[in-house]
Parts: sequence; structure tokens; C-alpha cells
Amino acid sequence: MAVSITSIPIVAVSTLAIVVLVLLILISKQRRRISALTSSKDGISLESVIVNLIAKVDEIEKTLAIHREALGAVDARVKKSIRGYSLVKYNAYSDNGGEQSFASGLIDENQDGYVLSVIQNRSHVGIYAKNVVNGNSDTSLTEEEIQALEKAKKSL
Repeated sequence: MAVSITSIPIVAVSTLAIVVLVLLILISKQRRRISALTSSKDGISLESVIVNLIAKVDEIEKTLAIHREALGAVDARVKKSIRGYSLVKYNAYSDNGGEQSFASGLIDENQDGYVLSVIQNRSHVGIYAKNVVNGNSDTSLTEEEIQALEKAKKSL
């Protein structure tokens, strides 16, 4: 069976027509999918949803920046608050029982603060405060005050 020259263009055109018809069907399905994505039953398009989400993200980022700033201020205040503390009780005088005297170390995160000492006997109470900067006192400390400061440092 011989193929005539006139039948080749007819077969080619028929094949191309089928290909075009299949492509048109695929394009139509794709258009329906895109239409379903870009508009919903309640009239909200995908574009408007994305725009709303971007606006909300911007608002959340602004709120987050405000919270970060406020948290930084709170963090700075907490670092300056008394966080390390201790109490060392002792007998300052041999005739006074019950460990009525004490030394207390009170320091912040930078180890700044003070050592408070209360020395008591039957007729007298003495209260002393000594500054502490970077974990060291600017005046000499008693053995009990040194213990109180060291315990305060360990409690940080």
C-alpha cells in the first residue's frame, strides 16, 4: 500500500488538530484551577489574602520590636537588682549566746552591692554597711563578712 503525497498533509493536519484540542482542554482545566485559587466562594481572592497576611506580619514585626525593647529595659533593671544574697549568723561576743550577730551579702549580677553586718551584745547593737563593687569591698571585711560575700556570689 502506497502512501500518496496528498494524504501526508491531511494526516499532519489531523494530528495537529488533535494536539491543539488536547492543549485547549488542558488550558481550560488550568484556568479553572487558577480561578479557584484566585477567588473563593466568599469573594476573597488569594491576592487579597496574601496582602492581608503581609500586613499582619508587618504589624507583628512592629509589636515584636516594641517587646524586644521593653524586654531589654526589664533585663537591664533585673541585672541591677539584688540577686545574690546570703546570711552568716555568729556569736560576736563570748557572753552572748544564740548567734544574734550576722553578716549579710547583697549583690547584683555585676557583683555590686553591699555587705550588711549587725553586731549585738546585751547593751549595744552596731549596724555596719560596706560597699561592694565588682565583688570586692572598698573597706576591709571581717571573716564573717567575707563568708557572707562569698556565699552571695555563689547564689547568683
